[in-house]
Amino acid sequence: MVKSPFKKATLCIFLVLALVALDQSHSKAQGMDFGFGSLLPLKSIESFFGPLLPANGIGDTFRSEFGIGLTTPIFQKIVLNVEGTSYDLLINKASNENSSLDYRSIDGGPMVYDFFAKFRAWRFAAKADYQIFEARSRRADRGGFFFNSVILSGDVDIIQGPWFAAGVRAKFFLSSPYFKFNGLNTANLSVDLHAPSPWTIGPYIRYVPPEIIGIPVHFEAWIDFPLKGSSYTSYAGALVFRPQIYRFDLFTRLKFERTTFILSGDDSVTNKPWDLNLVWNLYGAEFGIYF
Repeated sequence: MVKSPFKKATLCIFLVLALVALDQSHSKAQGMDFGFGSLLPLKSIESFFGPLLPANGIGDTFRSEFGIGLTTPIFQKIVLNVEGTSYDLLINKASNENSSLDYRSIDGGPMVYDFFAKFRAWRFAAKADYQIFEARSRRADRGGFFFNSVILSGDVDIIQGPWFAAGVRAKFFLSSPYFKFNGLNTANLSVDLHAPSPWTIGPYIRYVPPEIIGIPVHFEAWIDFPLKGSSYTSYAGALVFRPQIYRFDLFTRLKFERTTFILSGDDSVTNKPWDLNLVWNLYGAEFGIYF
């Protein structure tokens, strides 16, 4: 399991904010306190965290969206390490470094396809994705980095205002990343590596103003920290061109994401311990429909 100092820091921040809100509150005899009185100053809590219950019932808050994502990860780093030796699989052919790997290197800008469905009720949301992510070797040997996976994620809005929301998201990749590379050096060393699937957790924010310069858009940002399995860390932002959130409305989400992914494991061919270090910047768009 990969430990991250950011998880404790995130929990501490939300705890401090909650204590501040409680400390500044005052109970009112005529206030709506659901029988808890001064022990639970609901109005002060709601002034910071938003309404605890929806005005028209949870059923009225149900929303769903379906769509497809078309993105391109531009690799910044693809380095394979074994027993103190490093192999750069993202080669600049203009350089003389590792020239023997030039024609065997990995595609540095593949296309990634993502099919998704998301369901939201009040402060909670669940999302399912099917991702097709394949960065193949430039040789026709079926080698490369493969990360096709079903992804399940869950969100909870800890702060939910009319224009702003902030919360925590957990994400679970259900398939393992796979890496295969043949003819790595003069001894034709081959690698066949399966690594544990990553699980992540992290905060997110969502800013949804009525409109900006007459255009209905909103902004999202999130960070994923490693929770379990392979080390997967990313931070991202998106600008969403949306309608007025009525049903059967279309949306377009322009997104950027930077990811650091470290795969470790024993190669099934040589039984040697390998580390694959990947860094990529992902650019693209998602297109979908609200229900």
